[in-house]
Order: sequence, then structure tokens, then C-alpha cells
Amino acid sequence: MNRRCLFAAVAITALAIPAVAGEFSWPQWRGADQTGVSLETGLLAAWPEAGPSVLWRMPLGSGFSSVAVEGGKAYTLYGTDKEEMCVCLDAATGRVVWKKRIGAIYKNSWGDGPRATPTIHQGKVYAFSGNGDLACLDAETGVEIWGANLLRKYGAQNLEWGMAGSPYIEGDMVVMNPGGSGGKSVVALDKNTGETIWTSLNDKAGYSTVVGIDVDGMRQLVIFTAEAVVGLAPGNGAELWRYPWKTRYDCNIATPIYRDNKLFISSNYGEGCALLGLNAHDGKATARTIYRNKNMNNHFNSSILVGDFLFGFDDATLACLDFETGETRWTQKGFNKGSVLAADGKLIVYGERAQLALAEASGEAYKEISRCQALDGKTWTVPTLCNGRLYVRNEKEIACLKIAP
Repeated sequence: MNRRCLFAAVAITALAIPAVAGEFSWPQWRGADQTGVSLETGLLAAWPEAGPSVLWRMPLGSGFSSVAVEGGKAYTLYGTDKEEMCVCLDAATGRVVWKKRIGAIYKNSWGDGPRATPTIHQGKVYAFSGNGDLACLDAETGVEIWGANLLRKYGAQNLEWGMAGSPYIEGDMVVMNPGGSGGKSVVALDKNTGETIWTSLNDKAGYSTVVGIDVDGMRQLVIFTAEAVVGLAPGNGAELWRYPWKTRYDCNIATPIYRDNKLFISSNYGEGCALLGLNAHDGKATARTIYRNKNMNNHFNSSILVGDFLFGFDDATLACLDFETGETRWTQKGFNKGSVLAADGKLIVYGERAQLALAEASGEAYKEISRCQALDGKTWTVPTLCNGRLYVRNEKEIACLKIAP
């Protein structure tokens, strides 16, 4: 799967790109609030028969990193034959602004290259390689401010399918789950210097990204390790609560979803899903089971919550669940192991072979509005929507589609 990224051969589609009303950002994995749901409205109610207009399309490289967008720039990671790179593109044209090596290429029979998505924060880019290299770069120039290999620094072994959790910023810290031994599974580093602030837990690392939540006024960091979903205190990493969750092959990958003291988790390989009730009182936090069933088995892409309904991939079938009860409302085949995001009351579904669909975010039935073929090949990366532009990629190229009037 080694592919050389030929930026010299960039092919930009010559289309006029109108200004999009308002300025949105998608600065990290699953967006600013980590939900995978965009606040943008006024998007196309239906797409042209041939699909949305292609604003630009260009060669990229291997990997499954999604796209982060901030200040008119789009950032992602990709792999070449030997290296993993962070690249900054002009969001409107696809022009390469800068690119920076962050580490050696991670190789795997299921796909080479980076898995994590860059995080953009206060003029810096935090990028994490498949081999555990964490780099803090200047967002304007790509110049490295600090960097460290977290596996070496904290005595951890790489995961079978590579490090995948995206950098999470909490206050002055960047929080990661490298899975180090001796109480160094979860680590908080100074976001400006890379120095260690605290370490916590002995769990083997998961593939998921840290989520920040508020429970009854208590701030918590939720970590989905290979062994459990755990709540930590941001100040010192102390364990607040733990809910054991072991999955075959240690594949806890999907990002937890939180709303109103309820936390949804899901894994594949027959493990299923659960909704936890979280509470905090007098400095103590608890987690209890509301339901646990086999109705949603998220593999490597996460579900989203729109209103009272969860939408996600139950292994290779798109499914809708009632958030409060876990009951299945409908299922739809045909996308294999795809991904989903939401905006403007609609679902944007990206199939494993680049089938792109627009559907109503309905709990009644799957109601498809439009469908097209966006790219080709294997497409395991969830798209990004920002300012009326939809960014999609496969393992060799990236495209930007116009889905606003």
C-alpha cells in the first residue's frame, strides 16, 4: 500500500468558489464539540444527480486521518513510502501552504500511514503519528515548536493497528493515551512545552480519543482504554470512576457520546453498546448501566447523536437507535463499514467504497435524498464539513465538494 505523494502533480479543478456566509471551524476530530454534528445550516437540500460540484481534488497519500479546518486552512496527515507528514492546505483551493514530517511511516497490512486527526488550537497544530510521534507545530508555518515520541517517553508498546487517538486539549494540557507502563497509560503534557504534567492508569491503550465532559458541575476526562471506559480528574489524572469494557483484539475505537449525564459507548466484535448514567455529588463520581445490548457494534467509526436518535454503523450496516432505550429504529445496508456525520437536519453518509449519500436524520426510517460516487477505493475516513465544503479522502487523494448554494 506504499504510495508516494506527488504534490507537484496537484490537479485543481477550475471552479469559481463563492464565499460562504459566516465562518465556521472544525478544529479537531469530530468538530469543535467532539460530536460529529455540524451547526451549519442553509446547505443544499438535495445534490445534483452527478453529485456535488468538485471544488478541488489532489493527490495525497496513505492513512486514515480526517481533516481539521480553521481560519481558511485545512490540515490533515498522510503517509509517503517512508514518512508521515502533516500538511496545511488552502481550504478554498487545495493549494499546499506547508508540509512537515512528523515521523517514520507506520505500516500495516490493513493500511499504512497515520490514523489520528490533527488538532488546531491557538495558532498551533498538534499532530500524532501511527508510531506515537506527537508534534506541536506553528499553524501558519509548520515549524516545529516541540515534539516527542510518546511510546518511548512513557515506556509503551505500539498497538496492533497503530496509535489512533487524536490529540485532545484541556486547558493548558494536551491529553493522550499512549498506554505506558507504571501508571503512564494516560498522560497530560503542557501544550506549550511538551513537558509532563501528570500521568495516570495502567490500562493498555485504546484507539479512541479523549473526551471532556461536565457531570453535575464536575469536569471529567473520559478515556476509552483497551480495558474500560474511565473518568479522570483533569487536575491530576485521578480515577473518578471505571466501567469495565473488554473487546476482542482490544479494539475500543469509537468516541464516546455524552449528553445530560448519559454516556454512550460502543465496540465491534460482538461487544455491542451501552448507555451509562453518570453522577457526581460531594466530590464523588459514579457510573451505572442504563442499558447494554448488541444493537450497535461500532468498528472504527463513531456514531453521532441527533435529537433523540443515534446514527452509526453496526459493523457494516447503517443503523438508527433510540438514545434513551437502545432500541433499533431502522437499519440500512449497502455502505459496508462506512462513516456518518450530520448537519442541517440531515445525515451525510460515506460508504467504505466512497458511496456518498444525503439522507434525512429521521428516526422513522432511512430516507435517502441524494447519492453519488465521491472517489474510489477504500474510504474509511469520516468526511469533514466546514463552511459549506465537504472534505473527503481515500488512501491516495483528497477532494473538496461544494454542498452549499
